[in-house]
Amino acid sequence: MSTTPLGESLGHGEHGNLGRRRCSSFANNCCLTEVLHGVRHLAEKLDGVVRIDFHVHTNRSPHGIHGLAETIARAKRIGLDGIAVTDHNRLLTRKMAAQLSKIHNFLVIGGIEGGDLVRRKGRQSNAHRHWIGLNLDASVFSGLDDMEEISEVIRDGGGISIAPHPYARNGFRNYDRLRFDAVESLNGTRKDGEIASKGLALVGGTDAHAAYMLGHTWTDVYDSDGSVESVVENVRRGNCVPGGSRIPLWVIARFYFAVLGRYLAYEPYELIQTGSRLLRKYC
Repeated sequence: MSTTPLGESLGHGEHGNLGRRRCSSFANNCCLTEVLHGVRHLAEKLDGVVRIDFHVHTNRSPHGIHGLAETIARAKRIGLDGIAVTDHNRLLTRKMAAQLSKIHNFLVIGGIEGGDLVRRKGRQSNAHRHWIGLNLDASVFSGLDDMEEISEVIRDGGGISIAPHPYARNGFRNYDRLRFDAVESLNGTRKDGEIASKGLALVGGTDAHAAYMLGHTWTDVYDSDGSVESVVENVRRGNCVPGGSRIPLWVIARFYFAVLGRYLAYEPYELIQTGSRLLRKYC
């Protein structure tokens, strides 16, 4: 799998159909490798392969920069076939996602990234560990703390569960024992090395909190007709492969500077509190 960012290769059209794509790489040192990569993606699409980013945040998440419309527009422009919206503790329902897909003529999979953003004293030890649920109608897992139970409820609701960044502090290292459908073996914001399948499907996602972070990490889902149901079922079967690479450090830095600037402008007191908390924790 090539690690060339999607925005620098040729692919399908902006309106979700196969065809000509605008590509800035022609105006900026386009090379034969990028062209061949794009042609290969077109051939894969004809064979039923769709390219999805399964871990995307919008401004519905704390620290998220761009809204749903801007994020979807960016994903279309760089050649993704779909995204899963996984905002922190805020579900984008199956119905809402279907409406967005129709409006933008682009595959949007509803989802959520659950788990406390900050480890709280007195809370269950695993409450701060994160999980992703996709393609759900409602927060059927509300009030549940046991991860095995959450995974089962998600599956019973027609969705799939993913263990994101399993080796991060807020990840589940024992993901293979918690009934997840898939594990995020490639996260765009982390460099964890090889993550074993342990019998689960392997997926990739950028973990983008800004639209300009998209396009570096993705999952190719095989034998799919491009519908949400087909994508979900093929991931459940393990019929998918993560691709791409880590988001470049300068792009990640751009995001953190944007968040810092927003705090300085609108929430300086909260910034001081956060800094103080981190100093007490690490110093």
